[in-house]
This record gives sequence, structure tokens and C-alpha cells, in this order.
Amino acid sequence: MNKNVFRRSLGIWLLVIGLLVYSYFQAIPGLHSLEPPQKLYKQGFVYKSKDSEDVLAVKVLDIDLIPVKTDEAQYFLIKHEYGVTAMKATYHTVYSLLQMKARFPNQENPLESGGFYLSVKVIPEVEKRRKKSDVVHISQSLKQRLEEKFQQSDLSKGNSSIDLTHLLRSMQEESRVNLFAKPVFIALVAFFFTLKAISLMFRLRRKFRRFDSLFPAYASHTDQLIKDADYSDKKLELLVHQGILVFYGMDFEILPVDDIEEIKLFRVHRKSFYRYKMKIIFYSSRRPYVFEIKKSNMEAYYPFIDYLRSLAPIVVEDGWKMNYR
Repeated sequence: MNKNVFRRSLGIWLLVIGLLVYSYFQAIPGLHSLEPPQKLYKQGFVYKSKDSEDVLAVKVLDIDLIPVKTDEAQYFLIKHEYGVTAMKATYHTVYSLLQMKARFPNQENPLESGGFYLSVKVIPEVEKRRKKSDVVHISQSLKQRLEEKFQQSDLSKGNSSIDLTHLLRSMQEESRVNLFAKPVFIALVAFFFTLKAISLMFRLRRKFRRFDSLFPAYASHTDQLIKDADYSDKKLELLVHQGILVFYGMDFEILPVDDIEEIKLFRVHRKSFYRYKMKIIFYSSRRPYVFEIKKSNMEAYYPFIDYLRSLAPIVVEDGWKMNYR
């Protein structure tokens, strides 16, 4: 019989830790969006014409002055160290880049010496979504227009090539709220389970104190009580002693047998299988105690119920369809 509070609440604490770690990793793009792009670049968070859910930095070497416009947005071709990519942006976002480019229109990589860095979010050609249809961000017509624009611009000189499988979106136009919404929600869920774990620990302490007051001789020798109990079943992890029913498995519960009014055995249909449960109803205002039963243990509960009925006038409603006597 395990009376260790921490061990009994360990599962919830591990869940909390897992949620917090997951929340942190989900928050990384948002945290990166708060960093200056030059700092991100020096730390190695650089866009390299590959898929990424992170916020990355690009060092702009050149830009085409005239954007490709669609009904929804406009796209500027920017040259960086890993090729040429179309960036969804307004004139306000790239104004300083366009000014520098206009000053040196014929110079190769005119923005390289200016130290122009941008924080960007990578948009894939096709965004795959669970249980929903995929979203196409780069249509064939947009691809053709970007390719034509690239060939007509001086960005195509040298060995540069255009990446038509990704778009970039400047973080100056991106809401940080979207980046932090999911990790904050996960952190709140972790906080909820933290409160639940703390509450469980307090409840367990109260139950263990009650157990010690009911069975002072076995407070430090719980295994001996399992042997000395009036009724005990190690497989079901329960015992009855001096009119007190103790569940000591996953749940730790202490119930007075004379307060039990009714026991309901029922099953709940879940798709292609049944889940078997037991519900103990009390005379007092105590909430009914409901727990799940392993199908392999169902038969073993009948002798236990028979024993309880020998101690108190308990009504049994058998919904397991095993023809309870």
C-alpha cells in the first residue's frame, strides 16, 4: 500500500513538466520575434530557403523596386545569402531598402554594406492542416509571375536562383499575439494541472491522516493490515476491516461500509468496445464514488460485493450483464 503523497501525484507533476516544456518550445518563435533581427542572425537563426515554423533573420543584399501585386497582397523579391525569395510586405516595411536600392540601382548587392536585417516568418507553398483541407499559399499563376519578375530583374544576374516553394512575411507586419496565443494557452493548462496536483496532495494528506486515526496500529505497517484485514484482495487493491472499506490502488479512498446504500455496475459504450465501471452511492451527502474496472477483473468483484452485502443491506444493480445472484 503506497502512502507516499509525491509518488501518488507524480503522474500529474510529470504532465505539468511536459506541458511547460512543450509550451516553451511553442513560444520560441514568439521569443525570437522580440529579438533584433541582427542578433538572431548572429545566433544562427537564419532563413536558408527551407521550411521552418520559427522566426528567422535574413540579411538583405538586394531588392527589386517593383513588387508583384495580387488582389490580396504584394510581394517584393529580395536577395539574401541563400538565394532570392518573394516577401509579402507593404511599402512602409521596405521603404529604407527601396531608398538604398534607388541610390545605387546598378550596383551588385547594393544593400550588403548597409547592414539590412529583417525578421521573417516562413510561409510554405502548401500549408497542411489536420482534419481540414490544405491551404495553397503559392498558386501556379503566382509562381509564373514571380519567375518572370525574377528573370526581368537584375537579381537574376550571377548565380542567384529564386525559391518558388516559400514566401516570407515580415515580422513588422505580423501580430505577436498569434505567436504567443498557443504557448500561453498551454501554460494556462499546465497551471490548471499544477493546482490540481497541489489539491490532490492536500486531499491525500487528509486521507492518510484519517487512515492513521482509524488504524493507528497499522499507520507504519500498511502491508500488515492487508494481511490482517477482514476481507482483502490484492488483485483488486482493496480491503475491508472493522467496517471500513479501503481502496489503495490508483485512487486512495476510505469509505464506511454502513454508509453504502447502493452499488451500480454499469458499462459505457465507446465506439467498438465497452468500458466497465462501478458506482457506489451513499446514504449521506457524500458524492457517489465512481471508478473504472478492468474487464479481466470483473468476475473478482462479485465475491467482494457479496461480502459487503453481508455487512450492510446494500442494493446492487448489475448492468454488466453477468447475471448477478
